[in-house]
This record gives sequence, structure tokens and C-alpha cells, in this order.
Amino acid sequence: MECVLFSSGFLPEALVAARKRWQVLDIPNQREALRQLLAMPEPPLAACIGHVDNEALAEGDDLDARQMLDAIRRARPEVPVVISTHQRDPRAIVSLVRLGAFNYVVEPERNAGPAARRLYVEGLLHALDLAVQWRRAVDENQRLRDALADGRDAGPALVGRSGAMRTVAGLIRKVAPTRATVLINGESGTGKELVARAIHNASRQRSRAFLALNCGAFPESLIASELFGHRKGAFTGAGSDRDGLIREVGDGTLFLDEIASTSPAFQTMLLRVLEQRQGRPLGGAEDYPVHCRFIAASNQNLEELAHAGRFREDLFYRLNVFAIDLPPLRDRREDIPALVDHFMRLAAAAHDKEVRGISAPAMELLLKAAWPGNVRELRNAVERAVIFCEGTELDVADFDARTRGVETVKESCRGGPAAYAGAMADFERQLLRGALARAGGNQSLAARNLRMNRNRLLYRLQRLGLAGPGDSTAG
Repeated sequence: MECVLFSSGFLPEALVAARKRWQVLDIPNQREALRQLLAMPEPPLAACIGHVDNEALAEGDDLDARQMLDAIRRARPEVPVVISTHQRDPRAIVSLVRLGAFNYVVEPERNAGPAARRLYVEGLLHALDLAVQWRRAVDENQRLRDALADGRDAGPALVGRSGAMRTVAGLIRKVAPTRATVLINGESGTGKELVARAIHNASRQRSRAFLALNCGAFPESLIASELFGHRKGAFTGAGSDRDGLIREVGDGTLFLDEIASTSPAFQTMLLRVLEQRQGRPLGGAEDYPVHCRFIAASNQNLEELAHAGRFREDLFYRLNVFAIDLPPLRDRREDIPALVDHFMRLAAAAHDKEVRGISAPAMELLLKAAWPGNVRELRNAVERAVIFCEGTELDVADFDARTRGVETVKESCRGGPAAYAGAMADFERQLLRGALARAGGNQSLAARNLRMNRNRLLYRLQRLGLAGPGDSTAG
């Protein structure tokens, strides 16, 4: 969770200023703040304990600063703590630092004027900035240590040594250290999210969050809320305020997949964010700053869609600052052996199998396959084969009918156009039957899994004799 936790009362202007830099979790009660801190799956970047003075220590109904520091040090030692205190006794402040406080700021008197309050806010933000930078440096150091201990490369992890993939790796190395917006183009299953993560992992923000949003998986009514957040009552069902992914990711990386599926209204909102670096939650009246890096991806040609009026042309140019085109698997077949070996090892480890190799006929089968689902389809085929394999080597019989059926299609092509059309229709019937079976007969879900419009799916089902002309099951 990319946020800074504030515990106990703070000047309103301090919270307003902090919210311009981080997601702020403001909890007035120390005990409740500690409970939420310990319950977080990901700890905040830093914590700030406020209003520490002798009166607070004597109240007894809440945790004092020493108890808070001790509890955080024991349970969340990675979280730096900044103390905001009325205490002006140097000995008391030194004792807090010795207990583990990262830094401290002395609060102004209660009747202090605007100048003193402004200086306090500036000092608090500076102290928190130092704490956050320290935390990120520690996290990055640990990540690199873990990578070295595991024998992993800390940079992009892309399998394949073809010329096309060497070009992609070179583009990643060039753009990763920058803050440029990136547009990744490629068919479904070519590894667009993998490339996005490789860019993030090779960037200066690699210790920050990486969040992915599949724009095609959300209805139009929810995607704006998911990304920008909303205020209570902004729409039916909005029972409370919610921060969107833009605020959750902080200054990390936000990956927007299937950007071509978004509506014109959403595209207008996203364009404003990219141009002004300001966001606004649905139903909100105030903007918040946007610090994250955007990486978008599409399996459709956005430039053609923009020229056809089906995608905002100005948004396309904003996204297309740096483009990376991923080749389909059929155009880099020399990478298939390396990919098969990689996926085979992963699947064998995941399913506790002793599979260590693949026969020559099986590899020949995979090299000749069409792979319309690209690398994702290849990975699924190898994993299924590993599960079915009874020995230590994959063979042709371990692969399912869809993979082996490719050869039948290729052989049928020799019979001329009619035989080719029939073979392709049989293949499509098998594909659609499988998609419907996996979706439990739900056509809407099957269409989403196939990355196609539901009406298009229904049309193909009718054309192939898999649904009656009046079938309009909503799924």
C-alpha cells in the first residue's frame, strides 16, 4: 500500500499538503492506528505520530509515543516513524530517537500564527520525504540482495534470443530509466504485461508499486471509479469514499491493458490526467496530483482506430510517446525451444513432476503449430502436457487435441480452398466449444476470455451451427 500513515491529531493544512504527495491514512487514535498498521498486507512507506506531550502520556486511554514506537519497531521494523511533538525538552526528544524514531518535528504553539504553522508543515513534509526515501532505498537494497541470492537477473526477464526479441529488449533498456509514457502493441498473448513489468523492474521506480488494470474486464460504469476513485454517493452503490488505482500506485507504474476497449468519456478523463497530471475522483470537487508512470497496451492498431474516429486521436498521441511492437509467436519460431524449456521447468516445479525434457517429434509439432494465442497459448499447452506426462520427457501424446490438430489443418490445406475452409471451421468449432465449456456456458464470460465482442461470438456460434438463430442467452 503506497501510503503514509498519520496517527493522532494533525493541523489540517499538514494533512492537505501531505495528500498532495502521498496517499494518506489519517487515524486520530493511536491504538486504532497500530491495529490497522499491523493488519495491512503491505505496510505504509512511513508513519507519523502526532501530538506527543506530557498530557497525552498521562491520559491512559490510548497508547503513548513510547508504546507506539516499541510496537512498530517489533512488528514493522521496516516502517520509519516521524514524531510530531509539542515536547521541547531535548532529553525527552532524544529518548524518543533512541527508542527508534526516524526523525521528529516540534509543533507550533496552539495560538501560533500562519508563518509558524507554515514552517511546521514544511518541516514535517521534509522529515517525511527523508523517511520515505530511506524506506525505498532499504527496499531496493533488499530486492537486489534477494535477486542475487536467487541467482536471478534484477533486470528484464524476457525469454527469447530472436532478432525481434533482442530489439524489444533494447527498447526496454532505453525507455526504462525515463519517465516516458509507453504504448505496447501486440496480439493477445504476446506478453505485453511481461514487457510492462520488465520496464518497471529496470526503472528507477522499481521499488515502488506496479499495478495492472485490464480495461476490457470492467464495464464502462466502473472503470473510471476503479482508476480515479470516487466519493460516497457518486453513483448507486458508492457507499463510501474510495481511492482509485492512480492514488494507490503513488509514483510507481500503472499498466492499462486493452486500452482500445475504453469508452470516449473515459478516454477524455484519461487525456486530462496525462496532460495536466491531475486526477479527480467521481463525485469529488478537488483534484489530486498524479505522479505515476503510465504504460498502455493494445491488441488493436490504435493509430488506425484513431484515424477511423473510434479512438481519441489526441489520446493516442499522448500514449504513443514511446512505442514497443511485440511480434507474434509465429514470427519468432526460433524462440519456441527456449520458451518450451522455460515453461516446462516452471510447470514441473509447480506440479511436482519429474519432467526434464521433450522428444524431437513433440518439439517439431510445437514448432509447426500456428499458435493463434501466441506465448500464452504455448505456455498453457506445455503446462497441460507436463500434467499429463507419465515419464520424464514430453511426447506428442501428452499434448491435447487442439495442439495436435494443427497438423490435421495443415494436411487438409493440401486439398484446396474447400478443404482448408472446412478444417478451419472445425478448428473454430473446437475452440468455441472449449471456451463455452470453461465458462460454464456463460456466453458473456466466454466472449471476454476470447477477447471478442459477445455479439460477435453469438454470430460465430450461429454460423458454425453451435447455437440456434434465436439463441440470445445472456450468460
